[in-house]
Amino acid sequence: MLFRKKNKVDPNEKWYSIGIMSEKGLKDEHYDALTEQILDQADNVGLISDLIKKEWDKEQIEILEKKFDYPVLGSPAFIINEIIQEDIKRETELLEKKHKWKKFFGFISLAEYMEAENRAIYNFNHALLYTDSMEEVIGFLNEKSKETVSFNLN
Repeated sequence: MLFRKKNKVDPNEKWYSIGIMSEKGLKDEHYDALTEQILDQADNVGLISDLIKKEWDKEQIEILEKKFDYPVLGSPAFIINEIIQEDIKRETELLEKKHKWKKFFGFISLAEYMEAENRAIYNFNHALLYTDSMEEVIGFLNEKSKETVSFNLN
């Protein structure tokens, strides 16, 4: 019998998602430039998404704005969340529980799984930073990266 070795994730290593929120969405060139700038300067980014404010869950936007005391931000704005694997697993299990028969027959689509994952990753109750400053985003990510490294050394 063959067994696949499971990849183990270091529990001390933290990864972050960045939502780049704009009013109408970013042009591909602008999104690519922002993404490249972030990835060139930070090592702990696992996911970057283009979020369109008017299409996003209004309740989540309200949570975000309340949490950060209703900031007046330019467009685009950056939202940083820590990626928490347990939350992703819980959302996936809820999806599969809600659609038991679809799961049984293998009819849950990749899009539905991705939507559940996005709900977990971009739960703004757990947002760590909300800003329109790229410098602040890079500084925050680099500081978090240093914290993880120093924690692993101890």
